[in-house]
Amino acid sequence: MTKWGVREKVLGESECTFLIRSLKQHPDTFARFRQTAKVHKIPWQFRPIVCCVGTFMNDWSKWLDYWLQKLKHLVPTYVKDSQQILDEVRALNLPQQFLLFSCDANSMYNNINTQHAIEVITWWLRDLDSRDELPNNFPLEAILEAMVIIMENNIFEFGDLYFLQLVGTAMGTSAAVMWATLYFAYHEVHTLIPTHGSNLFYFKRFIDDIFGIWTGNTTTDWDSFCDDVNNFGVLTWDIAENPPSDSVNFLDLTLTIEGGKIVTKTYQKEMNLYLYLPSTSAHPNGCIKGTVYGLVRRYYHQNTYRKDYINFVGLLYHRLLQRGWDRGYIRGLVLEATNKVEGRGYPNQHSPTPSLSKDDEDRLFIHLQYHPRDVSRSEIQQLYEEHCGPLFRQELGITKPTIAFSRPRNLGDWVTQAKLHQAPGKPASIIMGEYKQGLAP
Repeated sequence: MTKWGVREKVLGESECTFLIRSLKQHPDTFARFRQTAKVHKIPWQFRPIVCCVGTFMNDWSKWLDYWLQKLKHLVPTYVKDSQQILDEVRALNLPQQFLLFSCDANSMYNNINTQHAIEVITWWLRDLDSRDELPNNFPLEAILEAMVIIMENNIFEFGDLYFLQLVGTAMGTSAAVMWATLYFAYHEVHTLIPTHGSNLFYFKRFIDDIFGIWTGNTTTDWDSFCDDVNNFGVLTWDIAENPPSDSVNFLDLTLTIEGGKIVTKTYQKEMNLYLYLPSTSAHPNGCIKGTVYGLVRRYYHQNTYRKDYINFVGLLYHRLLQRGWDRGYIRGLVLEATNKVEGRGYPNQHSPTPSLSKDDEDRLFIHLQYHPRDVSRSEIQQLYEEHCGPLFRQELGITKPTIAFSRPRNLGDWVTQAKLHQAPGKPASIIMGEYKQGLAP
């Protein structure tokens, strides 16, 4: 038996291969720290970023996230996206006294006490395990151990300095979203729903955004609910500042009660810069075409009234013109998208995820870097069929070649690098006043 033999019984061969390979590839690579400026805010604000890509800790975090994702069905308030909200609330009949509410967490990731989160998530997982409700082959002990190590050891570098994150959810790690989701779900399952469920006709949460339909009174019952929402660790919500009303904003929707029904409208923040691809960008034409179709489809589904749908499509058209696109070209894309979307009608449910077919298993991806003056996709496919097609079909069973383009490095890649340039003689330790031995004057 190898030294990994015991672990293979717990994790499985593929999981062990993934983790061991990552450890060999990134034995001593640390996450990198940087900040970006929110220039659209007045005054400017900064967003701290920890880039964990290319580190063993993040690959381990990916493994942790893979298993935590399997617990979503145990979170009754979990919502995938705004489309799920649309599908669920549009068919509801609401009595006159029902009201809507929404709220946001106050810096959720920063205000999750690490030790408290470890305790409550551990309690919940062990309780689920005792009732045999965990998914099959769920490696509970390995999950709990990884959870503690990843969240307590988020080490990152900035120049020639190294830092250990002491409080809050480990920034930049792949498991951070599900970690935060499960953390507050414990409070929802064990306190909020049992105590206030009779007043919550509908109650959903998307990470740090809550939406619900309130049936109780808006004084004592509501005040008690607000107190309980904020009585969990050090995490607080702005729920007290947002009392129930007949109209609220949630994610990218404005939801309003009209005549016992919920009508919806696309919600767009005032500070949105709408930085769509400019016409000078070296992207395949299919990118802007996909952007137009995706947004038109979203507007069609989100807006109950046609006048709102038409308004947002018109705004999209003018915003793309401001990005330098040809008026006739964009007009053609918008008309094509609207004809296609309106011809399909409104789907009552999410489209099922397509299963992997035999043809997909026999697909070959030809990866190339895109250039607008390079040979076209059709020419590449023609050359492939002429020189490789018959042989590959007969000898390898490849029936579907797919040309997969990637973009070259652009200006954004240079100005948002994870590891920043240090000027000679001015390391971060000197600039930040963290003098190292031998460097102090």
